[in-house]
Amino acid sequence: MNADKTNTYTYKVQPQDLDGRRHFRAVALERMLLTMAANAANDRGFGAFKLIDSGSVSWVLLKFAVEMAALPAEEEEVTVTTWVEKVGTLLTTRNFTIRNATGEVIGHAASEWAIINLTTRRPMNLAADTEIAGCATGEAVPVELPGRLTILNPGEETGKTAVRVSYSDIDYNGHANSMHYLQWMLDACPIKKIYERQITRLEIIYVKEVLYGETVEVFYKECEDGTTLFAVKAADSSDCVRAQITWK
Repeated sequence: MNADKTNTYTYKVQPQDLDGRRHFRAVALERMLLTMAANAANDRGFGAFKLIDSGSVSWVLLKFAVEMAALPAEEEEVTVTTWVEKVGTLLTTRNFTIRNATGEVIGHAASEWAIINLTTRRPMNLAADTEIAGCATGEAVPVELPGRLTILNPGEETGKTAVRVSYSDIDYNGHANSMHYLQWMLDACPIKKIYERQITRLEIIYVKEVLYGETVEVFYKECEDGTTLFAVKAADSSDCVRAQITWK
């Protein structure tokens, strides 16, 4: 891989990243990786705030998948290397490799993004931006982005809860922050279930925006193969987010 087109950052696990069993939270994992994505975009000159200030457009996350052989430990310093794999007309893929304090690879992640016009909420042409397209390496990771994912219909769920989208859920793009969906989904599960398992694969598809003041329902289903399916649904029962977690 062309080292000139990669960015590497370190992250030290903080107390707020740990749950009641002192396990690294899934939300902390996603936050860490998306922060590194933001840092890399900023360092390359096409960060979200620059885009917003210069043209009222911004990045939105569409798909995210991460697979972990092990999760970071308390106070451990991990290293994340990230790069753009490819840039299409409307979509771009950004990948990640995560290493522990000894340099051993403990995980990989892939993410798919678009740039939207914040007024029309429509996607923009990415290929026309030579600054972004010029960063593409063509280098993949051994993690597949989620496909369609199983649709979870009302009545099939193991449990559900309702969430009213509040001020603390909204990010600078004016919609619910991508990490908050994951928090809502995990909060819908019994805490004992989360404490007795750890995530090995997390995959999320962001289908449509959720805005301030909306009330959504969060569904989950425990499957016979040990995975858990999730859906965040709007008032009309359409999916806003679909996700699946594989545990060990």
